Amino acid sequence: MINNTTSSASIYGYMNCSITNGIIRYFGTFIFLIGIFSTILSICVFARKPLRRKSCCFYFLILAISDSIHLLTMTIEHLPYSFNIDLIIIHTSLCKITIFLIYFSNHLSNIVLTLASVDRFILIYCPSRSKHYCNVNRAKRFVLIAVIILFIANGHILFGYEKIQLDDKPLNVSYDCNIRRENIFYNKFFHFYDSYIESIFFIIIPFIIMFICSILIIFQIFETRKNLRYNTTGKFYYYTFYTSETIRQTVRKTFQEQGTTKLRDKDIQLCFMLIGTTLAFLVFCLPTEINDILIYTDREHSCSTWFRKVLLMLMQQIYYAGHFYIYTLTGQVFRKHLYAMFVNKQNQSISTRFFSKFNRLKNQSTIRDQNEKSKSSLRTTSFINIKTHRPTTKKVLTNDLNDPSQKLLSNSKYIIGSY
Repeated sequence: MINNTTSSASIYGYMNCSITNGIIRYFGTFIFLIGIFSTILSICVFARKPLRRKSCCFYFLILAISDSIHLLTMTIEHLPYSFNIDLIIIHTSLCKITIFLIYFSNHLSNIVLTLASVDRFILIYCPSRSKHYCNVNRAKRFVLIAVIILFIANGHILFGYEKIQLDDKPLNVSYDCNIRRENIFYNKFFHFYDSYIESIFFIIIPFIIMFICSILIIFQIFETRKNLRYNTTGKFYYYTFYTSETIRQTVRKTFQEQGTTKLRDKDIQLCFMLIGTTLAFLVFCLPTEINDILIYTDREHSCSTWFRKVLLMLMQQIYYAGHFYIYTLTGQVFRKHLYAMFVNKQNQSISTRFFSKFNRLKNQSTIRDQNEKSKSSLRTTSFINIKTHRPTTKKVLTNDLNDPSQKLLSNSKYIIGSY
């Protein structure tokens, strides 16, 4: 939720709050930079082929994209207070799209987290149906439905918000991105939507679902941890989501069972990543939303009010920028793929260059050896021909020397042949 009752007086009053605007300039910029960097890394990790096959990872991928959009649009909206640059009033279309994306990305993040929570809940408590519901194709359909619903629910912003000219001439600010005062019907409708519809359907209900699913998942995970059994090698383990099932006491496991064990361990790690994200939402986002609901009718535009709003807004920005660090702390599978994304590419490039150079040298040496072999074979052939010719000549000449009548002729032939 953003400050949608902005008037020329409020803009002028907030511009004079130098301390609060300095906080936005330095802390807000820092949060934006680390947030964009972390969301890009999250997108790269969850876009890797081994993780794209999991529905929960697909939800995390959409969440990272939504977080990056929200961070960017919120930064654009607060540029007038931090750097005295107002990009949002350059054109009416930019004004409409920016405000729309702020609401759309905020709601999409909440809905995607709710879908991920339900996905992990089904996987934990209904493993027999997990293949039918907890797959990437199903996740893509749910996200598409959520995008359509949110576009319809927030589409009125594209018509209501516009670039308007302020009536107060003495002020330095002459334009604003807001709703026209003459549009009384839409002002009332937007106030009702922003106060009740958005708060109930896109904030309170998703949070309740996420919180309940997280509590039940935590309870079931701790119950199943009691059933952990390790084999003699200590590398693979087996557990079940049902505590009443008896675990087979066996040492030999097939490769398929070992693969299933690894798969389930990844699912548990994804659950912890989801729980960490839900708890971060509780700490950083919920106070901001409650504050906006309680003081929405507050018409005071003092620096103390602006300071409170900015402080809560920065807490909310920390939530959107901090998902990457939550994944890193709570998910070993995320750390593994993050490490592999840098190390494997570097090693692959080094190994590729090494093997290409090695193959090139090998080919050159092979060609050189073949040429040497061909030359040696030619020399050997010629030597053998000469060698085989000489004994025959000697033998013939030796036999001819026994004939006295041809002694002189044979000597002449022998001399010519040997020469």
